[in-house]
Amino acid sequence: MRVTEQQIRSEELKGAFLRHLPQRMKILLRRAERQRREGWDVNTLYLLETEFARLAEAAGRYGLPEQAAPLQALAESLQPFVLGTTLPDAAANDAIAQALEALQTPMGQAAMLEFAARAEAGASVPRRAETSGERAGYALMETPPPGYWRELGIADPEPRVPAAESVLTDSAGAPLPARADAGVASVAAAEFAPVAPPPAAPQVLLLGSDAVLHDLALHFEQDGHAVVAVENVERMIVALGGDAPPRLLVVGTRALVALPLLAPALRHARLEAGHRVALLAILEHDDLGARLDALRAGADHALPRTLGLHALLAQAEPLLKDEIGDAPYRVLVVDDDATQAAFAETVLRRAGMQTRTVVEPLATLDELERFQPDLILMDINMPGADGLELTALIREREAFVATPIVFLSGDPDTDRQYAALDAGGDDFIAKPVRPRHLIAAVGNRVRRARAAMRRGPRAAAGSEALVDRNVLFDRIARQLAARSGVTPEGGLLLIELSDAPRLRERLGLGGFDRLLQQFAAWVAAQTLSREVLAPFGPSAILLFSPQRDEAALAAFAEDLAMRVGQERFEAASALPLALSAGACGMGAGADPMALLGACERALEGARRQGVSVVRHSARAGGQHVLTALLRSALAEDMLSLAFQPLVPIAGLAATPRYQALLRLRDARGGEHAAAALLPEATAAGLLPALDAWVLKRALAVLAARRKLGTPLTLFVSQSFEVFVEVWRDGSLAQALAAAALPASSLVLEYRCESLLGDYPDAARRFADLHQLGLAVALAGVSAQTLAQPGFNELPLDFLKLAPEMARDGQARAVVAAGHARGALVIAPRVHDATTAAAFYAAGADLLQGNFVQEAGAHLDYDFVGNPA
Repeated sequence: MRVTEQQIRSEELKGAFLRHLPQRMKILLRRAERQRREGWDVNTLYLLETEFARLAEAAGRYGLPEQAAPLQALAESLQPFVLGTTLPDAAANDAIAQALEALQTPMGQAAMLEFAARAEAGASVPRRAETSGERAGYALMETPPPGYWRELGIADPEPRVPAAESVLTDSAGAPLPARADAGVASVAAAEFAPVAPPPAAPQVLLLGSDAVLHDLALHFEQDGHAVVAVENVERMIVALGGDAPPRLLVVGTRALVALPLLAPALRHARLEAGHRVALLAILEHDDLGARLDALRAGADHALPRTLGLHALLAQAEPLLKDEIGDAPYRVLVVDDDATQAAFAETVLRRAGMQTRTVVEPLATLDELERFQPDLILMDINMPGADGLELTALIREREAFVATPIVFLSGDPDTDRQYAALDAGGDDFIAKPVRPRHLIAAVGNRVRRARAAMRRGPRAAAGSEALVDRNVLFDRIARQLAARSGVTPEGGLLLIELSDAPRLRERLGLGGFDRLLQQFAAWVAAQTLSREVLAPFGPSAILLFSPQRDEAALAAFAEDLAMRVGQERFEAASALPLALSAGACGMGAGADPMALLGACERALEGARRQGVSVVRHSARAGGQHVLTALLRSALAEDMLSLAFQPLVPIAGLAATPRYQALLRLRDARGGEHAAAALLPEATAAGLLPALDAWVLKRALAVLAARRKLGTPLTLFVSQSFEVFVEVWRDGSLAQALAAAALPASSLVLEYRCESLLGDYPDAARRFADLHQLGLAVALAGVSAQTLAQPGFNELPLDFLKLAPEMARDGQARAVVAAGHARGALVIAPRVHDATTAAAFYAAGADLLQGNFVQEAGAHLDYDFVGNPA
C-alpha cells in the first residue's frame, strides 16, 4: 500500500521529537530537582509546568503512553502552585519527588533514551497507536524551531550525520526513520531525493555573554544562517584557521579584551588565506578610544550596545549578506603590458576574485558591457588611449559612472598621478606593488561600492518611500544645504508603536519585527511623493517630508493615530495598536542629528503627557528655559529634595523609610518635578551631574539624621544609563566611606527599562554597590520582567511593582516571586483606597503614594501612629 505524504511527515515529526527528547528531559529534570532541593522560584515553576505538560501532550500524540503518564503526573503536581498563590511545602515537595523518580524509572527516562537511539539509528519506530491521550485531543508537536534550546539557556543539540549513504534524509538533512516494511522508504526516496548534504559549517560565531548577542543570534537563525556561540577566543581563532571559516564574527562587550588575541588570526585569514571574514564589535558605550581599539583589531564596525537591537542588526546584516550572498568580486584589468596584466590577474584570482584582462585599451568599452565589472584596474600610459582618456570615456556611460577605477602604474610623475585622480579615478597604486597591498586595495574599494549600492533608495513592501536610514539622513542634509541662510521647507516625524514591550512579549522578536515592517509599509502607503521613511530604533519609524511643515506633519500623525486602532495587521491581527509621535520643522536644528534630537524630545513629551502627537515648537520655548534653569541650579546648588514615606503594611519598620524626590523651583515659585527635569537633563547631557547631586545630597541628609540620633533609610532614584559616568571618578565612593553610614541605609533605585535587558552586566554592578554597603531596588517590575532570562540573577533588596499591576491581576504572583528571593516588595503610586486594597491583597510589604502622604520637605511622618 502506498504511504501518503502525511504519514511520512508524521514519522518525521515523531523522529524529531524523539531525537530532541533526551536532552530536553535532562535539562528540565535537573532544574526541577535543583528547585526542589534549594527552594522554588515562581518563574521556574511556571516554566517547568508548561514544558512538562507540552511533553506529555506530545508523547500521547506520538503513541508513547508509558512516557505521557508520568510527564502528565508531574505537570499536574506543579499546576496548583502555578494557578495559586503559594509555593510547594514539604508535603508537596515529597509528591513532586515521587513524580520525578517515576520519570527516571526503566519505563520512563530509559525508555525515552531507547526510543531516541532507535530513531537516530534509523531503526523501526513502532507504529502510532490510538491512545486515550490522543482521544483527549493532544496537540501536534512540531519540530523544535531554530533557537528553541537557546531560549532555555542551552545550545541546540548537534545534528547527527547519517552513518551510511543509504540512510534517507529529509530536506533539512535529518535522517528519515525507517519502517519495517519498505513502503515508507521507497516513497520517501521518491519524494525527498536528492539527499541533502550534511549541515554546513557555522556562518556566524558569537563571543560573549551579552543579552544582545542572544537576540542577534535569534535573528540570524531566523534568516537561515548557522550560528554558534563560543565560550572563549581560542575557539574563534581555531575556526578562523579552518578551510571554511565563519563569515561573520560578533564580539560582545565583555569579550572585547580578547580582540588583541583575535586580531592576528583574523588578519591571516583575510590576507594570507584570502577568506572574507567580517567582524562586528559591540561596545559598552559610544567611547572613541574603544572604537579605535576595535577598528585597529580589524573590526568592520564598532557600535555601542545602547543603539538597540534593530540598529545593530542594520549594520550586521549587510556584513553578513556581503560575505555570504554576493557573487565573487569582478575586476577588469586594463594594461598593454601582458606580463604586468598577468601578474595582477594571478594575484586577484588567488584571492577569489573573477578577472578579465584587456591589453588593447580601445577594446575596454566593449568589454565593460560584456563583463560588468565591480572595479577597473588600469594602467596610465598606454598606446591608442591612455588611462586618463579611457576614464573620461567610461564616466560618460551612465551605467559605469560610479564604478571604482584604480590606477596601477609605475609612472613616478606626481602631477600625472594627480591628473589621473582628477579625471575620475578613485585610487592610485604605484608599481611595484606587494600582492597583499593589491588585494586589500581592490577588495576594500569593491566592498564599499557594493555597500553604497545597497544603501541606495530601494523599495520595500511595495513602497518606494521606505529607504535605508542613511539615505534618509542624506536627504535631510541635502534639504538643509539647499537653502543656505533661509529656513528650509519640510520637517521630520518620529512615530513609535505604543506599548512596544507588551507587543514584543506577545508576538516574540520575529513577530514584532514583521509587525513593525507592516506598520511602516502602511504609513508609507499614505505618504506624499518625495517623502521617505526608515526604521528607527526598536519600535519606531522616522519620516522626512521635504514639503510638509511641522503643523502638517502633526496633523498627518493625528490622522494616523485615529485610524491605526481600527487597522488589523497580519502579524498582530487580534491586537489593537496605538502610536505616539513627535514632529519638528527643519528650523529645529542645523544638522540631521539636531533635528532628530528635537523629534525625540517631542516624542518623549507625547509619551509623558499621554497624548498621540506633540510638536517640537509647542514645547521648545519652555524647554530652553527649563534647561538653562537646570544648568544654573546645578552650578549654584539650588536643587532640593522632597520626601515621601514608604509605610509597611504589617508591623513596624526598624527604621523609617523615605523616597527622595528631586525638585527645582523657578523664579516665579513654580516647582518642577523629576518627571519634567530628567528628559531635559538627558537631552542636555546633564544626567550624570544630576544623579551625582542627588546621591551627595542624600548622603548629607543621612549623616545629619544620624548625628541627631534619628537614623532612617532613603531611597534614591538613579539612571542606569549613566552608571559608569556617575561612579567613574571615585568621589562618591570616597563620600560614602567618609559618611560611615549603617549598611543599607541608602537604597539606589533603578528602572527596569534602563537596564536594556543586560541583566548580567547589571548583576555585576549591583554586586559592587552591595560591597559599598548600599542596597538596590528595581522599579517597574511586572510579570513580563520576571520571565526575562537573567532577571533572577540580579542581587536585589527591593522590588517596586509597576503601577498597573494593581489592575491586571498578576500582582500576587510577582509579589510571591519577590518574597521567594528574599526581597521586600513596594507598591508605588497608591493614590486611592482601591489601589491600596489591591496591593494589600497581593501581599506587598510597603505602600508609597499620596494616599499615605504627599511628598514634602520634612521627614516627619508618624510611622507608629499611622501604619498602613
